[in-house]
Amino acid sequence: MIATFIIYLAAVFIIGYTAEKFISKGEEGFYLGDRNFGAFSTAISAGATDSSGWIFIGAAGQAYLAGISTMWMLPGFLIGYFVNWFIVAPRLRKFSEKSEALSMSDFFEKRFNDKSHLLKITSSVIIIIFFVAYMGSQLSAAGKTLDAVIDFDFNTGLILSGIFVLGYSILGGYRSVMVTDVTQGVMMLLVLAGFPLYMILFQLGGFGTFFDTVRSIDPLLASPAAGNIGSLAVGIIIGHIAFGFGVPGQPHISQRFLSAKDNSTIKQGSIIAMAWIIISMTGANLLGLIGRVLLPNLEDPEYVFPTVAMEVSHPIIAGVIVGAIFAAIQSTFSSQLMVTTQAIASDIWKSVSKKEYSSKQSLVISRTAMVVLTLLAIGIALLNLQSVFALVQYAWAGLAASFAPVLIFSLYSNIATKWGAFSSMITGSLVTVIWKGLGLDAYLYEIIPGLVVSTLVLLVVSKLTKQRDNAPLKEESMNL
Repeated sequence: MIATFIIYLAAVFIIGYTAEKFISKGEEGFYLGDRNFGAFSTAISAGATDSSGWIFIGAAGQAYLAGISTMWMLPGFLIGYFVNWFIVAPRLRKFSEKSEALSMSDFFEKRFNDKSHLLKITSSVIIIIFFVAYMGSQLSAAGKTLDAVIDFDFNTGLILSGIFVLGYSILGGYRSVMVTDVTQGVMMLLVLAGFPLYMILFQLGGFGTFFDTVRSIDPLLASPAAGNIGSLAVGIIIGHIAFGFGVPGQPHISQRFLSAKDNSTIKQGSIIAMAWIIISMTGANLLGLIGRVLLPNLEDPEYVFPTVAMEVSHPIIAGVIVGAIFAAIQSTFSSQLMVTTQAIASDIWKSVSKKEYSSKQSLVISRTAMVVLTLLAIGIALLNLQSVFALVQYAWAGLAASFAPVLIFSLYSNIATKWGAFSSMITGSLVTVIWKGLGLDAYLYEIIPGLVVSTLVLLVVSKLTKQRDNAPLKEESMNL
């Protein structure tokens, strides 16, 4: 099992390292891989970076605890994916290509003709704050996997995982992240589709017998609201569905649209992406329920899938499964590391510094930022403050509330102004943090008030500042 896992890690590192040979040496090459990725790689990479260690560790662990009620996330993600791929992606890709925007923050600056860099710096700071926590959750997932599988020290495991991903990301940049994402995404898909089906059909008596067994363990596991009733049940269901509404506001997913070759890539990729989310969400929830049947007394539910893999699989298959878990973790961590590095080294640094930098100097700054960010993420993971599921939920909500309203309004109307966009970003972040801090997330997931209030603020402030704001770029000027 360990040999299989080591071979997988070596293959990923080699693939990531060799990717450097196929990019130009400028910023567009390092951050966007020269914008020439096709439908399959764009869709699989977007899916892999979206799913993260959360899908195997967090979502499976939540299903272990709460049962089928976690499946309410699927309709929300289907809506989120539809909006992201069919509404956001085509215009964002075309706008970014014509304006030469290299990131979501860069897009906001150019869309609103913001010469002060206010929007670029503000959005970059928000990305850094939430992404460092998000990255910490991925390393925590890695530590838990190694601890469960080979009894490897949790802290040492997460540190080595962070260093490993840093190694291939720092060498090959965005292309290395994309190429390894595709490799790892295919591996994830095979495990998420194949393992639950094999276990249920050949080991647990088929779907009917399986769900009867789940109900016999605890009837609440088969309840659509985990046994809750009334307003609390409604809050849980809405909260799970709303999770998927945050897809359009995630910078690491939007970056895939900026690097797509053309709009036909987006059209073809959208079908693959929709299939991805159905398979991954269904598979993750079934994994949690399978674990509840086989291992009903786990102390930490987030250990469920790696522990089940070790208990029931041949060592070689177990190695492949553990590799798939790491594939999810590494694809997201590396993607977020790239986006956060770009936020610091390109979007913030170049906005505040008046010095001109050569391509070589820019890459040195970027790689230095990568090292610092990895160390920060490791530090957060070592604190082990929250579950992987809770950390991902929090960061996901903050990013969605801060960016989704601004992104959609800026692509489809001239209603929003620079000050409306700025106020919306700040409000989305603050509402998320305050709602979570007051413990109100126990009743309603913070993404809902965050999105609602930030949208209202965007509309109100834009109306009040329409006359004195720099006119945003018109849609027709970009041939949208």
